[in-house]
Amino acid sequence: MTHYPRLVILFVLFIVSMMLGFSLPFAQSQTGDIIELLPGTAILLDQSSGGGSGGNATSTSSSTNIFSPAAFVDYKRFGGEPTVVVDRYPFTTAAQCAPNPTPCFRDTVYVSAPQGFVEPRYSTFYKSTDLGQTFRVPFRTPFTTKPVGTGQGGGDSHLVVGSLSHKIYFVDLAADHITMNVSNDEGENWTTDDVFGAGLDLVDDRQWVEADEAYPATTAQGGNVYISAINLLNVVFPTLIAARSTHGAASGSFLTDSACIPAVFAVGANPPTPAANDLVPTPCPDPSDPYLWVAGPVAADKTVRSADLTHPVYIPFVRRISLGGQGLDCPCPWQLYVAKSTNGGDTWIRLKIVDLPKTVDPAQIFVQMAIDRAGNLYYNWSQARNVTSSGEGEQDIYYTFSTDRGAHWAAPIDLTGSANDSAIFSWMVAGDAGRVDLVYYKSNSGANSNVNVGQVWNVYFAQSMNALNTGANFNGVQVSAEPNHIGDISTGGLFGSADRDLLDFFTIDVDHLGAAHIVYSDDHQRRNTDTRDKLTRQLSGNSIFKDQNITLMSSWPIRDHSVSDPAGDVYDGTGLPKGSCPGMDLLGASSSRTNDLLTVTLTLNSPPSAAKAIACGTLGVTGGRWGAEFWAAASGDDGGAEGGNTFYLAYRDTPPDAPAVEAGRMDDVNATVTSTEFHMTDAGAPATPGGTCFSSTPPSPCTLTISVRLSDLGISSGNGLYGLTGLSTYFFGTDEKPPLLRVEGGNSELADATAPIHYNGSGTP
Repeated sequence: MTHYPRLVILFVLFIVSMMLGFSLPFAQSQTGDIIELLPGTAILLDQSSGGGSGGNATSTSSSTNIFSPAAFVDYKRFGGEPTVVVDRYPFTTAAQCAPNPTPCFRDTVYVSAPQGFVEPRYSTFYKSTDLGQTFRVPFRTPFTTKPVGTGQGGGDSHLVVGSLSHKIYFVDLAADHITMNVSNDEGENWTTDDVFGAGLDLVDDRQWVEADEAYPATTAQGGNVYISAINLLNVVFPTLIAARSTHGAASGSFLTDSACIPAVFAVGANPPTPAANDLVPTPCPDPSDPYLWVAGPVAADKTVRSADLTHPVYIPFVRRISLGGQGLDCPCPWQLYVAKSTNGGDTWIRLKIVDLPKTVDPAQIFVQMAIDRAGNLYYNWSQARNVTSSGEGEQDIYYTFSTDRGAHWAAPIDLTGSANDSAIFSWMVAGDAGRVDLVYYKSNSGANSNVNVGQVWNVYFAQSMNALNTGANFNGVQVSAEPNHIGDISTGGLFGSADRDLLDFFTIDVDHLGAAHIVYSDDHQRRNTDTRDKLTRQLSGNSIFKDQNITLMSSWPIRDHSVSDPAGDVYDGTGLPKGSCPGMDLLGASSSRTNDLLTVTLTLNSPPSAAKAIACGTLGVTGGRWGAEFWAAASGDDGGAEGGNTFYLAYRDTPPDAPAVEAGRMDDVNATVTSTEFHMTDAGAPATPGGTCFSSTPPSPCTLTISVRLSDLGISSGNGLYGLTGLSTYFFGTDEKPPLLRVEGGNSELADATAPIHYNGSGTP
């Protein structure tokens, strides 16, 4: 959409390794477990009771933080600029917590991503109830209930969870209006207000949502929900707007409860010199401002404190100081700002954070804010160096902070100041005072991200326990197993001239332990427009909440290079729970490599077959696939210009075709071109499956064993296999395709999945 010119090694082992000044090849816990990390990263490779067998595994000595192998948010659907939120808030009733005592925490993870406001005209929504190990599409979401092209969104999406009601507030942009979707049952069903808008004059860009259900004056009626955006009806004098519901986003309430409506967009404005009216309270956060360039998400100080009834609301934004706002005299000076309301969005003032010279550019693309539990503010952005009329230089991540609710700010602090490593798309989340997590994309080149020099990008997580200090007190680690992008990345929005396949941001949130969940986009594919979203979560290390321990290593289902999966977690083809459906319930997955041969073994509750897929699925299911999906570096046509792809190996039973083992790439598309599909390129080796599922008297549970020669997929023996995820899927229709096209007549949907696991190689991803 148009953007207005806009990631248990026990702690003691790491301390020892840091004191001794070396990195351990592997680490051993007090229980004798060996913890292996993917070399050069903070990502779990394996934990086992014996020596390392996963390749060149090492531990990092710079941080105790360990992250899970990244899960595909969806095994096939497209992604880009994903939002993640975690319902970290307590459930307080016996019914909600049974059989556990109250209060209890579920830490349900939700993700959304836009798909296009022209086609398919919706944004996707996903849910994880297993701490981010796997995701699914619920039965009734804003995109499963509407045919392609008939929804009311797809341009931009954002979501937030209510801290008291556990409602999900999910905003979707349809260009001419903003759609507010609300779920009262943890994402299973939704109400949709398709005509939301502050009147009829809504032509908005990049909407954001925030919920403060504990706002004192309105908590009894659902609390305050805010939506911010830049209104572009008047492109010369755009307005930063904040619509508001004081009734928990009840249908129609934004129309009745908003103070910022079209009739007052210009009230309090001073277009010739907007700064002159900064401290004049206005109904809109920044009215009719020719210098308004880009704005980040609205953020409310929601922490309940004694004698604090104001719950301030903030919106970060940027002004480009150009004559008449036209940019004809640029490079131009910049000003970083925050709009602030202390009366629940009735009125706003504007507080300047810093003036920046025309030799830098801080709009790369969104600025973003986090608020800790003490009310301290953290403001972050990516900034280009060496700006001239002919181009811009390397980009760095900066932040500043305020300890007095925005009245005063520290001088900007460069967090990635070393040379030859441009960094963009920063995002923060804060916990207790001074404790902050940060994510960003960083390349191996000092070239500006908008210039293609073949640079290699990865995902980074940084953390500070002392962010209220003017030093760069953040320790960063890589949390992507393989590069998520090759080449240029646009920071210019829809009008940018560089690659926009990742779109414009990615996000981080934390659960009730303060463990980070990072959702990011990855287009390192043979077809690099086939962007996918992935999520990695923190398994151990420092929490941004005081007196909390993140100790999920022992319970994480990866052990001895295999992964286990609980029984009874199958869903039908529409997203409804089916319990332990025969033949579709995955109980575990493992793989092995012998020279060129990859062998995957799935454990199922009973033998797989088309008949069982049809019985478990829903109307229209014609068969199924059982196997694994993974990413690997590859050569030739399988890897394409990007040198890598997402592959699969599966047993397929889809009549009238004979059952067989097959392998290929995830790069066909379904008939509505809304997702990738299985594209068979090679037969299995052999083409017949093995394992106890195919014995004369199959046990229950049983094993399905399938193999393929990796060289048939263009994968060399030194290449790692990343994110290997066990899958059972339904198939609808036919996989036949017209000549020369990759559009097939059928569609697959997920029945069950395992958490992903990495298999290391000696080569470079």
